[in-house]
Amino acid sequence: MSLRTVSRVLLKHLNTQKQFSNTIKLSSLGSQTLVRHCSDKTNTDNKLQVYFGNLSRQIKNVKIFSLMTSVAGLAAQPIIYLELSKLQSVPLLVVGCSFVGFFTFATPILLHFVTKKYVIKLDYDRVNGSYIATTYNVLCMEKKLEFKPDDVYVPDVPGMFTTLFAKKKALFLEASAFDDPTHYAKIMGYDKPMDFKLYTAPPDEVTKK
Repeated sequence: MSLRTVSRVLLKHLNTQKQFSNTIKLSSLGSQTLVRHCSDKTNTDNKLQVYFGNLSRQIKNVKIFSLMTSVAGLAAQPIIYLELSKLQSVPLLVVGCSFVGFFTFATPILLHFVTKKYVIKLDYDRVNGSYIATTYNVLCMEKKLEFKPDDVYVPDVPGMFTTLFAKKKALFLEASAFDDPTHYAKIMGYDKPMDFKLYTAPPDEVTKK
């Protein structure tokens, strides 16, 4: 066998090994990408929605309608004030400006005061064991609050539109809107030992007798 033939065989063997190593590198990169994609997917799936408010859509529609009417009223105020000034009556001008200003500014604020505690949805983080409550702000944008069951305080006499306090923020939840009632029981502390608040000593009225 000539020297030229041997060199050709060696070059062919080296090229085959190089192609095989490149294939292994590509397959390892593909597996790493697949593993990374799967890990990202599991991270996004760590949050589970356990609650959706029954009035969430209605509240959103009402707030959007209120904001649209406020914007329209704000844009029409110069024209309204100009027409009211033509009446040359100070009482009518004051009443008209107050009426327009009330429906332009006061209505969204009052609506937000009533609905700011309403939780539109509640997500559960399986990794941290925390809950993420979503509410609407005055501009109908989502506002999130993350808390744990230990951060919850349930008052003996809840206030208006208030179910509990999470990190000193009042929230309103509907028990019937939970997909799994165990989450509601966990948040409200029903899974904890009950405190009957028994007196260690009799009250003053009993001792007087």
